[in-house]
Amino acid sequence: MKPIRLYLIIISLLFVQHGFAQEDSVSAFPDSAKVMNDLYFLASDSLEGRKTNTEGNDIARRFIIQRLQKLGVSAYVQDYTQSFTFGKDSIPAVNILGFVEGFSGKNFIVISAHYDHVGMKNSTEIFNGADDNASGVASLLALAEYFRENQPENNLLFAFFDAEEMGLQGAKFFMQSVVMDTSRIKMNVNLDMVSRGDKNELYAVGTYFTPFLKPLIKEAAKDKGIELLFGRDEPKKKPNWVTASDHAPFHKAQIPFIYFGVDDHPDYHKITDTADKINPVFYLEAIRLIKDAIENFDANLGEIVYGK
Repeated sequence: MKPIRLYLIIISLLFVQHGFAQEDSVSAFPDSAKVMNDLYFLASDSLEGRKTNTEGNDIARRFIIQRLQKLGVSAYVQDYTQSFTFGKDSIPAVNILGFVEGFSGKNFIVISAHYDHVGMKNSTEIFNGADDNASGVASLLALAEYFRENQPENNLLFAFFDAEEMGLQGAKFFMQSVVMDTSRIKMNVNLDMVSRGDKNELYAVGTYFTPFLKPLIKEAAKDKGIELLFGRDEPKKKPNWVTASDHAPFHKAQIPFIYFGVDDHPDYHKITDTADKINPVFYLEAIRLIKDAIENFDANLGEIVYGK
């Protein structure tokens, strides 16, 4: 792992070079230093790939909870944690649920990202999972901080799901549990692999099922320096990402969803998915786009209906 001071200096220089320098660093979103510090920690060798039911996964969970506490984001369940087991071997896993109350206090948008990855191989090869999905987790923390300081109209549940890599187990358990009346969940926004701007492209998947969302996302993207793409969600067309990540259980329940993510890259599920491969200019611009899209969803939540 590169020294923290060094990579933050590099990030700052990149922002100046690409015209992203901000005179008012307090009002800038997202905070580039916090985002990249979170990502580099979660993708560090010390977490050994964050596989479910490992010490590295436990360290990641404690780190996320500490960050939520420091940000003043409320716990939706006791100690933020929703424990469960899955599979014939009853493998233990833990979801993390943070909460920002909206003005209306009735309906929910669930904003999700999985914090687990695939761990290690042969006790020597570490699958750091920087893009998959330390990038989504660091984004979720930045979004939680923003909406904690800028209260939304509707409730926002920030769900850090476990065991995605083992069959979307955290999201499945959440949807089957009694922790929330699912009729109050009006939408899911899922972030999985949002930092690798190798092609300067970000996909928004799910508008095939809820076309009303497409212009809201286009509006969020119009002043951004990255290319927003749609698709990967039409039945019988490949590639298809409708069941590729934690948005799938929401889709199965006919809850509108948008899955933000980049295309697969050569480092996907390889030991080379490391933090130094992240394009910070693209990544932080993607977070800005997603934040603006969520604000648009929040403002129009009463009109968002699955199938329309």
